[in-house]
Amino acid sequence: MDYPLKKLEYDGSVMIRDYAVKDAVTKNENMKVILSDEVMTLTPEDLQTKFVSRPSRIHESKFENGLKYKLIGYNWEPDTIEL
Repeated sequence: MDYPLKKLEYDGSVMIRDYAVKDAVTKNENMKVILSDEVMTLTPEDLQTKFVSRPSRIHESKFENGLKYKLIGYNWEPDTIEL
């Protein structure tokens, strides 16, 4: 599952919507977080254990018919490619 992002948070973390995390874990799929030309791969286990923040604030989407979600934070650790 690909999850494109536009920016990092001020502390260098990425915020992922809770329903995307639940979907990837339920389907037992890796999530590829994409930022510019870098990619960070999170396994279902990583999604459940490596989060650094779990805010309780509920957000409401402006573009998806008022879909409500929470944001889960992960440290940005892009994959390295060995040549």
